[in-house]
Amino acid sequence: MKPPTKKQNSGFSDLPDGAVHNVLDFLGMRDIARLCVVSKRCRELCISNPNLCLSNIEDKSGGPHFYSFVDRFMALRCLHGVMTDRFAIRWSFEGSVVDQDEEYYRVETWLQHAVNQGSVAGVRLKFFLLGRQHFSLPLCVLRCNSVTFLDIDAENALLKLPSAPPYFASELQSLQLRHVQIENNCNCNLGELLSSFKSLKVLKLDKISGIKAMTITSSSIEILSIVSVDSHLCDVEIQQLHKLYELNLVWFPKSSSSTSLKISAPNLQTFQWSGITVDDYCMRDSPDLLQALIGLHLPAQSKGNPDSTKNNLVKILHSVQKARHLKLYGCFVEALLKHGCLPFSFDNVEHLTVIRSSSGDQVLPLSSLLRGTTNLKLLSLHVCASVTNSMPSSELPFKMEYWQSQNFMFTHQLKKVVVHLFDKENEIELIKYLLTNAQELELMTILYSSPLSSSDVIIELKKFKKPSTKLILYSSLDNHRHHQSHY
Repeated sequence: MKPPTKKQNSGFSDLPDGAVHNVLDFLGMRDIARLCVVSKRCRELCISNPNLCLSNIEDKSGGPHFYSFVDRFMALRCLHGVMTDRFAIRWSFEGSVVDQDEEYYRVETWLQHAVNQGSVAGVRLKFFLLGRQHFSLPLCVLRCNSVTFLDIDAENALLKLPSAPPYFASELQSLQLRHVQIENNCNCNLGELLSSFKSLKVLKLDKISGIKAMTITSSSIEILSIVSVDSHLCDVEIQQLHKLYELNLVWFPKSSSSTSLKISAPNLQTFQWSGITVDDYCMRDSPDLLQALIGLHLPAQSKGNPDSTKNNLVKILHSVQKARHLKLYGCFVEALLKHGCLPFSFDNVEHLTVIRSSSGDQVLPLSSLLRGTTNLKLLSLHVCASVTNSMPSSELPFKMEYWQSQNFMFTHQLKKVVVHLFDKENEIELIKYLLTNAQELELMTILYSSPLSSSDVIIELKKFKKPSTKLILYSSLDNHRHHQSHY
């Protein structure tokens, strides 16, 4: 019999390459540099990692030696023909220990080395350019046919676009521009540049500044997101985006100038718009619209007469009228009632969500809104997370008889209701009404995050509940410990 062989301890470098690469993804470049001198095997594993992030954010004390290491490291990857899948640069030029122009040139060179291999699929760039006034769009990335995802975050640095749109066969499918200032007088260049990406499916523009008008005409886009807060953007036009099925817009114009929003997306399915209402709104028919969320406020200072404001609000309602799931913020519903836009016919709406976000009168706007629904199957009344949990109830609560007098048309087919208690007395009366009159009601869920005597509420509500209706009370008190009661 052979003597038992001594079991040797497996080291880090003995793990499969894929497992080691997953670990290396969590290390910074300084740790990578240290690991490279441990052994030949460790150096090979570091060089062959298909995912690479170059960053000096965590440690800027490296100086010329650190930059020389990165130069050699990138050269070795090119020499060995390493195929890069995901490449990222997170770089701060603030307090640089070397000449900033030289440092910027080096960063651009590393980026070129990565994309010139022709295999990189995703590129993320985050620059802190406090020492530079502008940076240029990395055309080497845009010309790389393998790149399908590009994310640029410039921390409000000035983006210098090409004087004329470049002509290249790009396979870019997802583009995100965040915290970027567009160079003056480049409105048309941005639109032309975006239109040149024939394969672009996802476009996200987050806090883009420096332009007053934005026109999106890329016919391949399927998902579009625009976030503009406290910027001078006045006009947004989305033209003939036949493949667009999801549009997310957060727009708080800073300028007192006239604002406009025009949308032409005939196959739109999801539409979300939050911010401030515009002066001129036009959205062509979207017959396939499934979900819509409107969380708009009226401008603090009215720019037009009440009739023009009402007409604009009605246009917004018409544009989301065919949605099956409609979400409205309470502030917008209050504005609709104030300007005489309610009731409004929502015959297609099957799921209605109202998100209360203020302590004003909630009953009259809600009841006016509900009068326009005829095919409602699911009703959700939620509270915005920023609203206090202890809002006072109305001095003159609306009793169950008030809700009876509204003659709602949806009660014969309502299946489920979710109510987050906000104005407790009025909502309890509404719950009683629904328990009594909704003949097909299957589930009533009540959420509360303020002190509530659940036993008293249950005893009272059980008098109105049908045997076929399940009643659930859900509490999120006591440091987010959740409790459910089924009846």
